[in-house]
Amino acid sequence: MSNGKNTELLEGQLYAAQVIYSWESMGVGLKHENMVKWGLSIFAGTSFLLFLWSVLEKLTVDSFAFWGLSGFLTLMIFASRYLFLPDKHRCYHLTSLGIHYTEKDMIPDVAYQVVRGFAWVGIVVCVIAVFVLGPLAFVGAGGFALMSFGMTNFKPTTEKHEVFFSDRPILFSPINDSILRIDSNIPTEYCSSRNFYFSSLEEKDAVVSLIKNIRKDIEYVEMAKMNDMFKHPIFIQD
Repeated sequence: MSNGKNTELLEGQLYAAQVIYSWESMGVGLKHENMVKWGLSIFAGTSFLLFLWSVLEKLTVDSFAFWGLSGFLTLMIFASRYLFLPDKHRCYHLTSLGIHYTEKDMIPDVAYQVVRGFAWVGIVVCVIAVFVLGPLAFVGAGGFALMSFGMTNFKPTTEKHEVFFSDRPILFSPINDSILRIDSNIPTEYCSSRNFYFSSLEEKDAVVSLIKNIRKDIEYVEMAKMNDMFKHPIFIQD
């Protein structure tokens, strides 16, 4: 049996297996991920403003253009954080064979409507620019029009993921963090490594207990922090 057919068979068995426990997680994921996402969004907005401020002589602090641009870029910072680097809503389902879950961006439906509206406005502006400026407008407006066409179908998507218990599974658990990682002592042909997130330490402990009951052969590793997992022999083998 080929690897692809074998994986499809495992997926069918995983989804057909009885769900022992279900839980949800809403947020960014890793402990410092929220800070990183805000840092990237703020850097993108402020660096563009500082660049324009340094090259345009008329863009001064007492000018209307400066404050108008600052307000626009502030909105772009929030758009970058919540549209392009959104938090995730994950729904997990634990079975005896592994865990399957769905993952969806936590973006309000109104945000998708606004983006689609701006996309259609952008297309109209590009068409008008071509008629007014002639073929030269395609140099700049063409790329923007293509991007706008792509954004007209901007809508929420739900992704499905599967993680299977390997023959020699490992459970990595940071003591003071509501995250859990399942890995494997041996290479596999299917997904057996993934991080899982919880709303509380108590909920994580409950899932850990269930997994230990399901797989008596599982190796359980407690750590002070998540990066300590890389000290395990599976990550330092020659």
